[in-house]
Amino acid sequence: MNPDKYFTQEEQDKIRAAVEAAESRTAGEIVPMIVGASGRYAEANVAGMIIGLVIGSAAALVWHDPWSVPHAELAWPLLGAAIGLALSHVPAIKRMLVPPQRMTEAVHIRSLAAFTAHGLHYTQGHTGILILASLFEHRVVVLADRGINDKVKKGTWDEIVAAITAGLKSNDGAAAFCAAIERCGNILAEHFPRAGDDRNELKDELIRER
Repeated sequence: MNPDKYFTQEEQDKIRAAVEAAESRTAGEIVPMIVGASGRYAEANVAGMIIGLVIGSAAALVWHDPWSVPHAELAWPLLGAAIGLALSHVPAIKRMLVPPQRMTEAVHIRSLAAFTAHGLHYTQGHTGILILASLFEHRVVVLADRGINDKVKKGTWDEIVAAITAGLKSNDGAAAFCAAIERCGNILAEHFPRAGDDRNELKDELIRER
């Protein structure tokens, strides 16, 4: 799933403007991010191949012809395995082959890696917040630095996660991102109002990665 094509340039500009507007009221730094997938899930491809192999073997038993060329029945399992492997690369099918908990863990690990890779942990006052949407898994993570989490109540980000997830499912992801960014800005402004000498520490545009 290609995150570069998910939002139009106009939608990306709106998200950037939403970040700029939110950060104009707070010392916090908001980083929106969208990725194609948070894991490779090779086990799904193996599972697809095994399922195809089993179905192909069953087909060989049902349609076995004793007068056919010797060992010709081996073509059925091999064909089934090949088809199963090919189908396991289709996102909708691959998702069915990966346990939900496995995808949740992969997205969480990806968000932790992105938080570090994009320097959110270096912000002054530790007021960085990452909003990450992972397309393949249909998962959203809001990850805030300790400076923020020390002051906001537990469960604060759940409503933002739910709103973005619903927006992505209804093909209105850009509006959902903008609304979530505005909400984060309001929360941050309450606890971390913008000072006169505040500077923009991180880029405002939407980060897109495979």
